[in-house]
Order: sequence, then structure tokens, then C-alpha cells
Amino acid sequence: MKKVTLQSIADKLSVSKALVSKALSGDPAVNEGTRETIWQTAEELGYRFKTSRKPSAPMQTGNMAVLMPRAYLDDMEYWGNVLHGIEKELLEHQFSMLLSSIDIAQSPKEGLPSSIYDRKVDGAIVMGHLPDSYVTALKTHAIPFIMLDANMLDPTVDHVLANNFLGAYHAVTYLLEKGHRRVAFVGDADTAWSFRERCRGFDEAVRDFARKTGEEVESAHIEGVGVSGKGMYTAPAFPDAVKGCFLKEKPVTGLFCANDLTAFEALKVLAELNVRCPDDVSVIGFDDLTLTKLMQPNLTTVRVPKSAIGSRAADLILRRIREPEAVPELILLSTELVERDSVTAI
Repeated sequence: MKKVTLQSIADKLSVSKALVSKALSGDPAVNEGTRETIWQTAEELGYRFKTSRKPSAPMQTGNMAVLMPRAYLDDMEYWGNVLHGIEKELLEHQFSMLLSSIDIAQSPKEGLPSSIYDRKVDGAIVMGHLPDSYVTALKTHAIPFIMLDANMLDPTVDHVLANNFLGAYHAVTYLLEKGHRRVAFVGDADTAWSFRERCRGFDEAVRDFARKTGEEVESAHIEGVGVSGKGMYTAPAFPDAVKGCFLKEKPVTGLFCANDLTAFEALKVLAELNVRCPDDVSVIGFDDLTLTKLMQPNLTTVRVPKSAIGSRAADLILRRIREPEAVPELILLSTELVERDSVTAI
């Protein structure tokens, strides 16, 4: 008689082997209905269990809330890829994703979906710039949750995001190695944790390069553009801030921008000044949006593993549900410098 394996059970049900393994081991990350079906199928096929009975697990809804500011719906290229990663991972574990866009002007009592208050979800993933009061509300209602690319630093909560510091550090080092000695960071560092880390990467790359080579590097910060829970913004003073770095005897030759959208805004101002990229100035962005490959010149940028961030976030909330007493984790996913045409050596 042919031996019944985890793979044969998975093939019978058209699910993954990993899901079968978790269901048979009593992993609470697998919803109860799916777990029941897998156990029943295993019994019918004659699988030899290591235990004599099914392990108990808490009742679950099979739903997972994903909460993000409503303004993010206008930037679905970035957040859409993140959501795709979340949904794909949740489906592997037979969970449904319930997406709620939040009006951050409302209080948590008004803004949080009823699924939270009515306990119709097993947990939540908090994305981006939701106010701290929302995190406090989730804690008060004892809803398991984790944060994804959030703007709140809380060591008691799991958090997953890109390694913004190292991504920026490597990008700026690349710019310096191309011969640029007058460089600037573009973006309001205080508006987002990710921007702050990218600014820190810029500053440390400049300092370390100067220390290692003994060469003088001039650096500046150009402010007036950033991101918040209300989306991207550009302040009226931003064009003058850009012009101030170029309308002088020794203008900046390299820009590192806090994200691709910031780079687009900077390039608009530079075009008005007849400053050409990359002939007059080299520019690097961050995120690797589709437009970076369509614009002229193609934008050198730092690729963020958006889908992978979503997948890890889903995996992390399932772990938090399964192990509520586990030590909170800060997960940083590596980025990748994508070399295109907007950077040239001098």
C-alpha cells in the first residue's frame, strides 16, 4: 500500500504542503474550517498521525483587518504591491483580508471599522501613518496587531519595513564614488520614519566617505516636500529651496531624494532652471515606482521589496496570533540599488 504523505494530502485538496503540515500540527494560524477539512481528508486517506487526537485551538473568524490612511488609495502602485503580498500570504493560510481605509481626521471610535469592535477579525495589520491613538485603541481592545512601514516607534509592537538606512547609505556612497562632492538630501526628514532613516543614511554615508578618503564633501538638506497620513505634499517654499542649491558659484551636482515622488518634484523645478539631468546634476530616488523606468532619463533608484514586505507582515501577524507572548520583532528587509541613466560620473 502506498504511503500517505503530507504532499499526497496537499495534492488531494489542491493546497500547499506547508498548509497541511501546519493544520495537522494544530497551528492556530490556520482557520478552524480549513484545519477540520485537512484532518478529515488525512483520516480518509489513512495518514498515520503522530498524535492520537487533534490538538485544540482557539476559535477564529478567518478574517484579518488591514488598516491604512485613506490618502494611500491615491498611491496604489506602492501600497497596492504591499497589499498584494499581504493577501497572497494570508490566502496561503486560508485567511481573508479585510481592507479598511481610515479617515485620520476621525477619532478611533469613529474611524476604526466595526469588525474591530465586534471581534470579527483575528488580528490587524496597521500600515503607514495612522495616528498613535489608533494603536492605543487596538491595544485597549486586545486585538493582536503588527505595524507595517508605520511612523510610530513602539518596542512593544512587531514592525516590518524596508531597511531604509542601509538603502540610503549604499545609494549615496554610489553617488560619491561617481565623483560627486557637492550633494544634497531632498525631503522633510521629520515627516516620516522612513524619510528620517533615509536622511540618516545620507548623512552617515557622506561622513564615512569623507573620513575614509580624506576628501572634502559638501552636503545640504533641501526641505519642503514630504509624506504624511494625508499623502505627499509640496510646500510653496520648495522651489526656492531647490534653486538655492543651484543658483550659486559651485552648485550641487548630486541629489539623493527621499522617494521617487520627491525626485519627480525636484526634477520639475530643475527643468524650470534649465538644469539638465544627468548632464548638470545626478539624481537618485527611492522606492522604484513604474514611472522611474518611463521617464527620461530613467531614474536611478532604490528598489523596495514591496510585495515581500506585505508577505512578511502577514506572516508576522499570524505568528503574533499563534504566540501572543513572543518577544516583539523589528524586521528589516533589504533594498537594492537600481542603476539607470540619471547618474553620471564627474
